[in-house]
Amino acid sequence: MTATQLKPVSLTEIFTGRVEAVNRVDLIARVPGFVKSINFKDGSAVKAADVLIEIEPDSYEAAVTEIQGQIQAAQAAKKLADIELDRQQKLLAKGDTPQAVVQKAEAQQGQADGQILELQGSLQNAQLNLSYTKIAAPFDGRVGLTDLSVGAFVSPEGGALLSLSSVDPIHVTFPVTEAELLEFRSRRAKASASEPLNLQLVLADGTTYGQTGSIDVIDTEVQSGTDSVLVRGSFPNPDGALIDNQLVRVVVTDPSQEKSLVIPAKALQKDQSGYFVFTVGSDAKAKKTQIQLDRVEGTEAVVSSGLSEGDQVITDGLQKVHAGVEVSVSTPKNTSSTDGGN
Repeated sequence: MTATQLKPVSLTEIFTGRVEAVNRVDLIARVPGFVKSINFKDGSAVKAADVLIEIEPDSYEAAVTEIQGQIQAAQAAKKLADIELDRQQKLLAKGDTPQAVVQKAEAQQGQADGQILELQGSLQNAQLNLSYTKIAAPFDGRVGLTDLSVGAFVSPEGGALLSLSSVDPIHVTFPVTEAELLEFRSRRAKASASEPLNLQLVLADGTTYGQTGSIDVIDTEVQSGTDSVLVRGSFPNPDGALIDNQLVRVVVTDPSQEKSLVIPAKALQKDQSGYFVFTVGSDAKAKKTQIQLDRVEGTEAVVSSGLSEGDQVITDGLQKVHAGVEVSVSTPKNTSSTDGGN
């Protein structure tokens, strides 16, 4: 037999969620060419800036060298234009040349300046194309499967070469119905404290993931058709045990609750009228007491009405108990026993 008691009880709800990488990207070739080397193994972990794929750079290196040569030639032409302009300006000062000749020299100097600027832009573009021959990881993560091979021709039009997903931390997104979200908010508003919600994951094999998470974002709109709101949690994933797009169960626990009236869940019974328990009154007889069950949290049942604090509830031997049966209690060696149940 157990006395009902008031105590804080955490609220727990379970939802179906899906694991999502914080960052996910498909890597494509930004310049056409033949694959020179592949520097990763399918499914392997990589670091940011690791070169994953190299495209043969010869033609792009040649383009850079060619433009560098053109710039040198243009700079030489610019130097000659500067000299010619200076000479014509001195002759003009002496009255030995017309103004039109000086203006022509000035135009040639401007043309040389423009050509150098144009070639410098071409050089930057050629260097950028050369840099694209090395496809690097933009962030730490794990690469997916790919059928790419050395010698294959790739191009921007060829689509994704491989996918890269970040691993740690990782997100878990799960839908919460509008009614459940409103109930959670109402309970937290009434709670005397406001501790953060705790998240745990139950994997497909029934095991509990070893890291706890926290709520990251609650979406700002209700999903049409499902009347649910997407909630996103964040979890540490240092060993990469959680995989992008994995299906999990999300256990959400709110530890900041007001005191509730609780009894052992094993005392609960149910008939057509709903839930009931057997209590023992001052006459030492069993009494069938209808209750309003709020929820079950683990081994405890939270009762919203029908019982008061301190009521004696029968928890064992319930198969022998019925209303009106006399119950005697003895406590030999700190162990309670009854004729009908204890």
